[in-house]
Amino acid sequence: MASETLTTLVAQFRKRPLDLADGEAVNRAKYDRFAELFPPAEGVTITPMTLGGVAAERHVAGDGPSVLYLHGGGYTLGSIRSHRHLISKLAADLQGVVYAIDYRLAPEAPFPAAVDDAVAAWRELHESDPGRAISVMGDSAGGGLSFALTIAARDQGLPAPRALVAISPWVDMTASSSSYEFLSGVDPILSRQDIVWHSGRYLAGADLLTGLASPLFADLKGLPPTLIQVGDHEVLFGDSVRIHQRLIAAGVDTELSLWKDMFHVWHFYWRQLDEGAQAIAAAARFIRRQHGAA
Repeated sequence: MASETLTTLVAQFRKRPLDLADGEAVNRAKYDRFAELFPPAEGVTITPMTLGGVAAERHVAGDGPSVLYLHGGGYTLGSIRSHRHLISKLAADLQGVVYAIDYRLAPEAPFPAAVDDAVAAWRELHESDPGRAISVMGDSAGGGLSFALTIAARDQGLPAPRALVAISPWVDMTASSSSYEFLSGVDPILSRQDIVWHSGRYLAGADLLTGLASPLFADLKGLPPTLIQVGDHEVLFGDSVRIHQRLIAAGVDTELSLWKDMFHVWHFYWRQLDEGAQAIAAAARFIRRQHGAA
């Protein structure tokens, strides 16, 4: 049975849905307001910086594993400010270091700008400290971008992430999964119409099937150990299942973690929702194991 907190959150989402018709400027401001509503996790030092010419932040909570975090928001919304509380919680649970970047957003900077920024940041992280093991993690569009970065790094001869964690990842620009129909009545946040709106602005006419935009259709061979976390009440559920299957077929060590009754990127509400805190902690444990720090 869903908790009272979960029931209240879902009711709030349904009562006050994000209206994409308000435009990017209005909705970006709404997203960034989360930085005021949800303070960072305790014991984490946050420092502004740049990585590969991209504005970034470094969250330090110890000398444990290092991670590059890529925020979600449909490639049109979100920032290191809107996700600061989630990123800091990851750093605290890792007792390590998490870097987050403000990659360029569409429609001002369409595909492949976000991928280019992620690769530039990844390149500088490794050039500044050769041999350091770094993992990559992201939510929603940032989950898809985490796959795209890993594929691009492989193809460009850059070091691979030690591990990849994708939260509710968006990996298919065609929005072709059957979960869009089956779960449309239970997902309180996203719909196929939302996904099509975001993809149109991000791709700006580019091929829906290109692998760095839709990693579901990319060559996934050689990717690092991967954890996918997804709720069973989100329309992107099918994206997670399908890329998990593709990863298995490609010989990748992959784990699909299904969370009962959870909505899209429930981790975002970790200060209110126990399952959000638990999921971030589980992701941190996975990364620590891959870094030999368990």
